[in-house]
Amino acid sequence: MIKPYPIGRQDFKAIIEDGYAYVDKTERMYEMIKNRTFVFLSRPRRFGKSLLINTLQQYFEGNRDLFKDLKISRLEKDWIKYPVFRFDMSGCKDMDVDGMYSYIGNTLWWYEKKYDIQTEETNNGVRFQNLIQTAVNKTGRKAVVLIDEYDSPLLAHLHDGKLADVKPVLQELYQQVKVNEQFEQFVFITGISRFSQVSIFSTLNNLENISMDDAFCDICGITQDELMENFREDIEVFARNEEISFDEMALKLKTKYDGYHFSKKKTDVFNPLSVLSAFSKKELKNFWFETATSTYVIDHLKKHNAQIFDFESVELFESDFYVSQEDSRSVYPLLFQAGYLTIKDYDRESEVYTLSYPNNEVRVSMLEVLMPSWVGCSSKDGKLNMQKFYFALKAGKIDEAFELLKEFFVQIPNVLNNKNEKHFQTVIYVLFRWLGFYTQSEVNTSKGRLDCILFAPKQIFIIEFKVDESAEKALAQINEKGYAEPYRTDGRPIIKIGVNFSSEERTIEGWMVEDESV
Repeated sequence: MIKPYPIGRQDFKAIIEDGYAYVDKTERMYEMIKNRTFVFLSRPRRFGKSLLINTLQQYFEGNRDLFKDLKISRLEKDWIKYPVFRFDMSGCKDMDVDGMYSYIGNTLWWYEKKYDIQTEETNNGVRFQNLIQTAVNKTGRKAVVLIDEYDSPLLAHLHDGKLADVKPVLQELYQQVKVNEQFEQFVFITGISRFSQVSIFSTLNNLENISMDDAFCDICGITQDELMENFREDIEVFARNEEISFDEMALKLKTKYDGYHFSKKKTDVFNPLSVLSAFSKKELKNFWFETATSTYVIDHLKKHNAQIFDFESVELFESDFYVSQEDSRSVYPLLFQAGYLTIKDYDRESEVYTLSYPNNEVRVSMLEVLMPSWVGCSSKDGKLNMQKFYFALKAGKIDEAFELLKEFFVQIPNVLNNKNEKHFQTVIYVLFRWLGFYTQSEVNTSKGRLDCILFAPKQIFIIEFKVDESAEKALAQINEKGYAEPYRTDGRPIIKIGVNFSSEERTIEGWMVEDESV
């Protein structure tokens, strides 16, 4: 029987009691609890971190009945009740400093009321310390501290100049985790990124980061085996709805939503929000990006002047993953932590990780998000205006297509245009990928780098860009360097296009076409 899907639900108790679909992660959770004490886990948003936190809360509060049909019931015998303090920092990410301080204070007030603490103290750090020690004295058990999305307020202010104001508010609370170590049974902290100069990392030196541990690579998300074990009937129904076979449906789901790897082990993990939404809606849409656009990612890309066509293959050392965001000189660690890139390969000899997009959902949706921010037009209007370009290009009407493209560039605000070849090349790449063409940029050849190659259903377009030079020179370079040679065995006609941009006019100045099929 197909169970309802807990889309957007993070309350473990409600999920179990109301009969929602649940992928049992309690065995992996038990391994973590019994072998570690101070733990940090980084995972992308909407990946199940909050549900894991809530599950831990129910476990440490001794609610045994909720776990009676789960794997942990065969492992845990004691079911001891501990005082648990849980903080959800996503609730104050959009607040100013005063609002953030009050938000934390209200959470502390709720627990103070629970443990019958009367205080006139206003310092949140002092209140938290008093709360922990009082609860331990009253219960005779050490405290459990759970902090969900610890970095949510930090990421919200990463690029607006307010980070220095936000840090002390959080530091006041977080430093108590270290100060009260002797009173703590277990500490679990989740987030997306790593920040320095916040006590959670600068003073909590015994905090163990399990984010890239093989043993816990699948503690959040859904593995292939879990998908088949828990959702076989769901796949069968989806397949019948699509009028395809079970295996074909499973492959479509895998291509669209699988492919996340969080360790060297490279265990495939599905995005849980996306795959459950697909089952619910019976559609293969880009659900993860529909929930929210991470503004801090867009701002981070702009700050680092990132070239997005490089995202298909990024190489990092393991130490690069742990660089603090405010100290990082690269955009890639945050993109990995935020789920826009994932581990695709690991070379043990060189100790180099290769990153790329996890799946088609992220690859396509990334372009949907980036297009308006990169070119300064709305996604809806931009895509609508470029439909004519798309069909003209597919039909081989090159002049008509490039007239439309020329008009498109004119609409881009001057403030976004840095007037160099890299900028124009980036916009072209984003545009082509956005429209669904398979595109490669900066392609290495024996005689140099090919600016852009576009694989259309019936043609291959080889494009070279110049700025403030000439289209003739760009086309001549294609021929002189023999850029078309590796693709002649493909069978599709090759169309070579030289394009010159004008930095003054901020658009295409001219183009020349050489169609080998004519």
